[in-house]
Amino acid sequence: MKNKADQLEQDLFRMAQREKMILPETVYKEVDDKLSEIHRSKRLGRMTWKRAVILAAALVAMCSLTVTAAVGALQRRMEAMNEREMEDYFVQIYTSRLGADNYSRPLTDTERERMGRLRTSYEEEAVFPDRTLTMISDPEEYKGKGVAFYKDTSTFFLPEESMSDEELLEVIDFVYKRDYSLQAMNQKIEEGEIPFPEQQIAQQAAQQEAAGEKETREENAAVPNDMIRNPGQELTIPYTGDLEFQNIAAGQNCIFLTGESSIHKMEIGSGDSELFFDDFETGTYVNAMYEDKKGNLYLGLNVRMDENDDSAYSGITIGGVRYKTWLWILNADREVIRKVDIASLLEQEYGVQSRMITRIVVDEQGYVYVRAAFLWDVLLLILDEQGNYIRSVTSEEFNCHDLGGLGIGKDGRVYTQIQTKDRMGIASVDPVKGALDEIYMDIVPEGTIMLDIVAAGADTDFVFWGYDGIFTYNLGEDKAVNVLPAYEAPCNWEGVMYCALPDGRIVFADCSQYRNEGDKIKSVPENITFYYKSTLTD
Repeated sequence: MKNKADQLEQDLFRMAQREKMILPETVYKEVDDKLSEIHRSKRLGRMTWKRAVILAAALVAMCSLTVTAAVGALQRRMEAMNEREMEDYFVQIYTSRLGADNYSRPLTDTERERMGRLRTSYEEEAVFPDRTLTMISDPEEYKGKGVAFYKDTSTFFLPEESMSDEELLEVIDFVYKRDYSLQAMNQKIEEGEIPFPEQQIAQQAAQQEAAGEKETREENAAVPNDMIRNPGQELTIPYTGDLEFQNIAAGQNCIFLTGESSIHKMEIGSGDSELFFDDFETGTYVNAMYEDKKGNLYLGLNVRMDENDDSAYSGITIGGVRYKTWLWILNADREVIRKVDIASLLEQEYGVQSRMITRIVVDEQGYVYVRAAFLWDVLLLILDEQGNYIRSVTSEEFNCHDLGGLGIGKDGRVYTQIQTKDRMGIASVDPVKGALDEIYMDIVPEGTIMLDIVAAGADTDFVFWGYDGIFTYNLGEDKAVNVLPAYEAPCNWEGVMYCALPDGRIVFADCSQYRNEGDKIKSVPENITFYYKSTLTD
C-alpha cells in the first residue's frame, strides 16, 4: 500500500536527488512545519505530495531569498510582476503532470558552468535577459530555435546547438519568477489577501483532461479488437470498474488490480475488471504480485495484526495500525497453498523487521526472488517454489533501491536494478551462489532517478522505466536508449501505478483524483485511466 508517508518519503528522496538540494537543518524543520500546515488545511485537491513538498520548500527558500535580496534591481524585477502573471506561474505548478522540471536534452558541462556564472551575474549584477521565455501549448510547436517551455509537463525545450547567454538567462529568469510567485502567492493566500485560485486550477485541469479524452476517443476509435494484444499498439483506456486499487501487476495474459483485501482481474485492453480473489482478513494490502507460467500467483502482503496479539513480533506500524509481512502462494484454481511468514523469517535470519515486500519474480526453475523494504545489506531473498527460504543475495559493492526493478530478461535470467552512490545499472542473479553475476553499470544517463521496471522488451533484451522515462537496452551495448523522455509522459508520473506486459509494452494507471477515508487516501475509480505504451524500437 502506498500510503501518504510512503509516497512522501519516496518523493522527498526523488526530489533531493533531482534537485541536489543541500539545506541547513533549520530549513528542513521549516519544510516539515509547512507540510503539516498544508496537510491540515485540506487544500491539496489535485496536487500530489511531491508538489506539496515543492511548494513548502519554495516558500522557505524564497523567504530566505527575499531577505538577502530585499533591495536592488532583482527585487524590483520580481515585484514588477502583476498578480495575473504570478497566478499563471502558481497554476502552472499545480497542474503540471510532472512534479519537477525536465529538459529536452541534458545541459552540456559548458552550459552548466556558464549557467552558474550567469546566475551569479543575474543575482548580484542585475544582468537580465532581453526577452522572456517562449511558452508553447504543444511540444510540436517547438521548431528547434531558441528556448521554449511546455507547462503541461514542466519541460524546457532547448536547441541542439549550445545555448547563448541570452537563452540561458531566459531560463534563469523564468525559474526565479516562478519561485518568487510561489512565495508571494502562498503568503497572500495565508494572510487572506487573495483566495486560493481553485477556479483557475480547475479550469486548466479540465482543459488538460478534455484534451486527453479527445485523444482517447480518437485513438480507441481506430483500434480493432484484434489489435489490443499487438506489442506495437498504444492504447488510452478509461477505467470503468469500481475497485479503489493501489497497485497493478501484469499476469501472463491479463492485468491484476490490488485493493484493500481484494484482487481484481482485467483483460488486456479492457477498461473493466472483475473480482478475482478476496479471501483475506479485513485490512490486508497486496504490495507485490507475480504470476508464473503455471498460473501460480505469489502475493506480498501486509496483514493487519490483532490488537491483542502479544507475540514477540512487534509488527510494523502504519497509520497507527500494526501489520505483519507475509508471502502467500495461490494455485491456478485460486486456492491458497502456502503462507510464508516473511516477517518472522527476516527477524530470525537478520534481526530486522521489514515494512513490506516490494518486488517478486519467479524464474523457470521455480526459484522465487523477493525484495523486502529496509533490508539494507540484503538485495534479495531466494525461496524455492513452495516458499521455503534458501539463501539471500548480498553484495559488498552494490545496493538496490527498495522499489528498484526486478524482472526476467529475454535470456530467461533474473535481473535486478543495482546502484552505488552515483552510478546505476542492472545485474543478473545467480540463485545457486546467492550473488550478482553479470554487471552492466552506467547504461543510463548520469543522474537518472531509479529504474522501477526491469523487464524483457518487445524487440530488445530489456525495457526499463523510471522517473526519467522509458529506456530500451540490449546486452553488450554501452548505453540504453530513452525511447520516451519524461517530458513526453502520457500522464502524471507522480504516484502512477505501472507494470510491464509480457509483450514488452508498459502499462500505466493514472488517477487524477483521490479521496480521504480517515488516515487513508483512496483512488477514485472513475478518474483512473490506463495508458499502454509500446517499446518497439522501429
